[in-house]
Amino acid sequence: MRKNFIKIIRFGLRIHSIFHFIEFISAIYEEAYITASIAFIASLIEIVASFLLPKEHVHLKPFISEVHEDCKD
Repeated sequence: MRKNFIKIIRFGLRIHSIFHFIEFISAIYEEAYITASIAFIASLIEIVASFLLPKEHVHLKPFISEVHEDCKD
């Protein structure tokens, strides 16, 4: 179940980054260069995040999350 959920999240991030790329192209066409740069950065962050999602076990905490490969707790 968790593995499928991570696949869905990865796919969603990639699709969302495509929308940001379309927004980037549209902003370039409209000569809105600040908006274009923001859309490009958002697209880049999301596509990179989709490939770098952790394959480890994550304990979410308010400030610093614990990440490790196997949970002993």
